[in-house]
Amino acid sequence: MKKLYSNGRRWLFAVLWLVSSAFVWAQERAITGTVKDESGGGLPGVNVIVSGTSNGTVTDASGKFTISVGTGAKLLFSFIGYVSQEVEVGSSTVLEITMKMDVTELSEIVVTGYASQEKKDLTGSVGVVKLSDLTAIPSSNVTNQLQGRVAGVTVSGDGRPGQPAKVRIRGIGSLTGANDPLYVIDGVPTFDIATLNPNDVESMTVLKDAGAASIYGARAANGVIVVTTKRGAKSGVKVNYDMYYGTQNPGQSPDFLANAKEYADIQWLVYRNDGTSETHPIYGPSSNASPVFPSWAADTDWYETITRNARIQNHDLSMQGGNENARFYTGLNVFDQQGIVITNFHRRFSARLNSEFKIKNRVTIGENLTVTGRTQNQVAGNYDEGSPIARALNFQPIIPARMSQQFQGSSHLFLPGQYGGTGIAPRLGSNPNPLADLERAADNRENLLRMIGNIYADVAITDYLSFRTNFGGTYGNFYNTAWTGATYERSENVASSSYS
Repeated sequence: MKKLYSNGRRWLFAVLWLVSSAFVWAQERAITGTVKDESGGGLPGVNVIVSGTSNGTVTDASGKFTISVGTGAKLLFSFIGYVSQEVEVGSSTVLEITMKMDVTELSEIVVTGYASQEKKDLTGSVGVVKLSDLTAIPSSNVTNQLQGRVAGVTVSGDGRPGQPAKVRIRGIGSLTGANDPLYVIDGVPTFDIATLNPNDVESMTVLKDAGAASIYGARAANGVIVVTTKRGAKSGVKVNYDMYYGTQNPGQSPDFLANAKEYADIQWLVYRNDGTSETHPIYGPSSNASPVFPSWAADTDWYETITRNARIQNHDLSMQGGNENARFYTGLNVFDQQGIVITNFHRRFSARLNSEFKIKNRVTIGENLTVTGRTQNQVAGNYDEGSPIARALNFQPIIPARMSQQFQGSSHLFLPGQYGGTGIAPRLGSNPNPLADLERAADNRENLLRMIGNIYADVAITDYLSFRTNFGGTYGNFYNTAWTGATYERSENVASSSYS
């Protein structure tokens, strides 16, 4: 009886396996096919993927493919330069697919200098960045927004508000040390676009090879970035308002010792081990098991003391319109950004007017003008040994940012509320108080008023020949204020104040 039951169970498993195999076979089937171009030739290298899965293959040299699919599957065909298409398999086992060329990208108009041409006709190395790509990153500077958008273009900066980034096209190659590219804004050459409102930009074209020298000469040795600003529309008047508001924070601070006591322990051990004395001038005798803190000692996190959560906001109002004979674009922009280092900020106000008029059938005149005002308080960069960040990392945590009580230091009577510093006691070094340096220079300003623009006339001599004349230039007025106050808290004080 047991043997009969065992044989019956084996037969049952065998039947179930056959049924499940038949079910799987019914669900999966092989599909073959050919992918051709519009002329009927086979397309090699076309990606063939079952939609919604990672199951895929690639066509061979003749454009043929084989792939296993399930019931109700759809196949996605994609190839660079061709329009992707999705095909439902249905009950078919053999497919023949014809892919059409994607001419939209190739027909795009690119500004390359004095002229415009379609992308398909370009023979040089050119990169194009559109407005939608630029404004994806909130920044006061167009060059910062260019980062990572064009192959062969490197953009680097130190993050200070208003500080222009360094742009290098195909690396560093100048023997003179000047490696910045030439910028051309609506036909006006310049080497600085830091004051340009990013919302006014329609597109940017990066000319990366030596062909740009045929247009701009030796100035194009480090590449050329052609900036085209927005124009008026021929379909009525449109008003647009764009704004954003956010905050920036310093992120994770450097990994310091836990507190001033740990720092003091190390200082005490260093002083004891160098064998010069049995008594540390700040922390007491070296026989003590732990430091003896002086009455003025603090536990200051200097990095946190000089940094903050900083706001950034932008308001942009623009209006564009026109008809067949005239069109205009005007824009107003207010940008305000605080730096994460206290007292550091950048503010910019700009106005732009672009207009164009057709005064006769073949004669067009126009102008592009922008006026920008900028004010900022800049601190030394992060790579500078004298920068606030570098000084905060090197300043001893037992020194208070401000004194809480009256104390006679080694060279000065410290009163409550005054800055703490290295003059409190010997062996604290001579570095300045980072907070004191920043707050004393809080009212220092860099101010800039800049205008850049051009006027032009275009005469269409024939349908295929036109004459264009362009007159443009830039004007800038820069002035700054700098106050350096006398110090009292350092072991090496500055006795005099200066203003310039």
